[in-house]
Amino acid sequence: MYSKILKDTLRLYDKLPVIIPEKGFLVGFAREFWCPYSDAFRNDNHHYPMGTTFLKYGIKGIARKARRNVSPSKSKMENELLEGIAIVYDKISEYFSKYVASLDELIQKAAEEEKPRLLSIRNNMYVLANKKPQTFTQGIQLYYFMWKLRGLFSFTGDLGRLDYHLRYLYENDVNNNNVSEKEILDVICEFYEKLNQNNSGDTLINISIGGLNPDGTDSGSRLSALFLKATTIVQKTEPHINVRLNEHSREDVIDEMLNVQYLGHGQGSAYFDKNVIPALRSKGIRKKAACSYTNDGCTEIMCDGYSGIDFNHMDAVAVLEAALNNGKYIKRDYFRPIKYYHKDFPANYYVPDIEYGYESGIVEDCKTFKELYNCYLKQLRFQVENRATQLLSLYKNRKRHGLTSLFLSGTFERVLNTGKDLMRGGFAYDYYQMFSGSIPTVADSLCAIKKAVFEEKRYTISQLKEATGNNFEGNEVMRQILLNYPKFGNDIDEVDEIASDIVKHFCKYLDEFYKKHKFRIFPCLLGWRFIEEAHGIAATCDGRKYGASIAEHYCATPGKATNGPTAIINSIGKAPCHEAAGVVAVHISLPRKLAETKQESKDVLKTLLKSAEEKGLLMVNISIYDKEKLLQAQKFPEENQDVIVRVWGYSAKFVDLCKEMQDNVISRIEVNGQ
Repeated sequence: MYSKILKDTLRLYDKLPVIIPEKGFLVGFAREFWCPYSDAFRNDNHHYPMGTTFLKYGIKGIARKARRNVSPSKSKMENELLEGIAIVYDKISEYFSKYVASLDELIQKAAEEEKPRLLSIRNNMYVLANKKPQTFTQGIQLYYFMWKLRGLFSFTGDLGRLDYHLRYLYENDVNNNNVSEKEILDVICEFYEKLNQNNSGDTLINISIGGLNPDGTDSGSRLSALFLKATTIVQKTEPHINVRLNEHSREDVIDEMLNVQYLGHGQGSAYFDKNVIPALRSKGIRKKAACSYTNDGCTEIMCDGYSGIDFNHMDAVAVLEAALNNGKYIKRDYFRPIKYYHKDFPANYYVPDIEYGYESGIVEDCKTFKELYNCYLKQLRFQVENRATQLLSLYKNRKRHGLTSLFLSGTFERVLNTGKDLMRGGFAYDYYQMFSGSIPTVADSLCAIKKAVFEEKRYTISQLKEATGNNFEGNEVMRQILLNYPKFGNDIDEVDEIASDIVKHFCKYLDEFYKKHKFRIFPCLLGWRFIEEAHGIAATCDGRKYGASIAEHYCATPGKATNGPTAIINSIGKAPCHEAAGVVAVHISLPRKLAETKQESKDVLKTLLKSAEEKGLLMVNISIYDKEKLLQAQKFPEENQDVIVRVWGYSAKFVDLCKEMQDNVISRIEVNGQ
């Protein structure tokens, strides 16, 4: 079954270029080579970190181990996988040896002052071609090559717990006085620069720092702090860096994380071990695997080395619109095409990511808010079950037909031992998630319906539907009334509890699906299509006009949280975050001037993070923006290429975003009425 994959892989590796930079110690190509065909990697997924057997055994060691584990007790397919891995990794060793040969030639011709650098690189590549890495520089050099080989046709790929995996090499270097801390920092910065040469923005290039070990100690080290410090030095979009916090987190790691957050690029997302690990364990993840958690290519939580990840998505606000229209999709005359997020992408009409046609009830016949809410819950249940069934079908199909590349398979210890494909038992956990972002906007709209129609009896549901369908044309008074009803993110129970109840039902429906089918799907309060969804649905009953922002993830609708960040955290904390173990993605955007000094500002950030942890949040991303700077960047993009902002699960250059996404980012800053 792997013969075609093997043939394509070997043919591809014969084409790989040898690129040696004019300065620095890390070699390897970036955009100098583009994979002409991707069949060999067609089922690989770049959202999860690859395994780390290459650190443990080296490239040659992987080939030896794979061959050694071929046996009559294994199936033909398992032995074919192991034999293929051995051949592929021998080929990678040959490729590394090409660097050695090229460097030998360069050294002969080089000026005397250049020879020490080239000789050092040559020795590193000789070790990597034949042994496991012996130094930190060799380790991070090998990581770069493996990352490139994984993503030859995409320039993407998650990096996982890099500080944890490379710590032993760092400590060996430092303890034996082989290298200074500054030299280590310089190499990390060089590594970051090479990542940025590949791509920028929605790259899935995430690194997770620190985190509890199963014995209760913290895995963080001085190396963890250096990875964070490098972010403040390089100040580019890649990699997207995240920090796992717990009661034993090192002070230097926390301080460097706060420095990253203070940059204002939307980097340094914080995950709280105290809340995440129990949430994972409640869904059947064993302690050792739960303690290995990292985030995938965006914000979702998964287990580094123990699971892959796949998912599907459901537009939350569109579910409410479908419920109000008894399952129908109504395209309005004022709908317009929208870009995905980048200014260079084509614009298309967006049809929301749900299944239309299910009749959940005629809301005009509802006598009480509870009856209308039940119509919404019926529609929600249908959409969840529909999406869950799709994931189950995907899972079953992969169990029958899925094949992972020989390259990626070789990075996982379990595959090397068993010969089982990652899609057929090579992972300890088959890990699938369902996303539903923008629930707070649904809650805002339901709260407005509850008050305007059923409590105050200002309007009928028919009048609200007509007004939203016409984008509030001629109904500005009504719109202002709707806008002034309670909004999520202001610590108002009336609306927060609606959002919380929706979360409970979303998670409950997935639990029921698990009990029926024995197929676990992790709930995620996350959504990345909020700009498109805002242009694929009509105006909404919270007073929002067509195209205006809806909430990203489980956050307040932009511009609607006016009581400060603590109130936002309190609103979010009322939901059962532990049930949504896939992640409850939270973004908080703050104005540039938090306090009088940088240290006072960092103290504010630290207090917010502590509050979020105590309220049960799984993670929080804090972005700090100068609104006027962003407005200037819109007008003069060429002069503002260095402005970086958070988009959804990643940070990007502000000037690369389409106008609608730029406006969304700007509107988030109005959380404090700026």
